[in-house]
Amino acid sequence: MATSTIAFRVKPEIKRRADDLFSRLGMTTSTGMNVLLMYTLEHRGFPYGITLERERTEEEEANEYPNAETRAVLDRDMAGLEPSYGPFNSVDEMFADLMKD
Repeated sequence: MATSTIAFRVKPEIKRRADDLFSRLGMTTSTGMNVLLMYTLEHRGFPYGITLERERTEEEEANEYPNAETRAVLDRDMAGLEPSYGPFNSVDEMFADLMKD
């Protein structure tokens, strides 16, 4: 298949970051730009949603709700590996159950 060349100017840092991103997505920058052009022609607009998952910071993970520890307890409960607690008729009843161990 015949190809054409498109030349455009871009800051070196932008090119380096784009090369890195496309490489991580498993393609060359040329292939990535071809995908962009084909998508914009097919959809008559710019694409959204073709992204790598953003790496989360430790702070974001620590503030996740439910956090990893709570999620693990919930997962074990849902799998029937640990008994559920409650329901309780009152807060006093709940605390009495918690304190008995």
